[in-house]
Amino acid sequence: MKILITTHGNMAKGIYSSYQMLAGSNNQIKYLGLSPDDTGQFKKELAHIIDQETNDLLILCDIKGGSPYNECFAKYLQNPQKIRVVAGLNLPMLLEVGLSLTSKPSLDEITDLAEKFGKEGVCVAKETADTNQDIEF
Repeated sequence: MKILITTHGNMAKGIYSSYQMLAGSNNQIKYLGLSPDDTGQFKKELAHIIDQETNDLLILCDIKGGSPYNECFAKYLQNPQKIRVVAGLNLPMLLEVGLSLTSKPSLDEITDLAEKFGKEGVCVAKETADTNQDIEF
């Protein structure tokens, strides 16, 4: 099982850098960013990564409907047994799926984890009932 992060610009590299800071390096995670006006190169690199991968592949994308997502979705349609695509990438999602690789989850299990922790990683801060109390981290 491998994870591929795909985003617009340098976000893929940046979020993987944050992952490394918190969880350490993981050679099962790759990233690919789309440069402005360079969809052709992105398609080639994506095809190369997928063609080289013999195991299942979870692709995490930044935005549903964006060019990285659309290219990855097309690859998913060509090989739905081996590939899953999840949009809405955030750091809690990446941390959970990256760290779960050690337990060797199935493709469907890790996809469910990505969706669950991606949603749970979004919250709105609210004042506590006692605003005079210090917040501990």
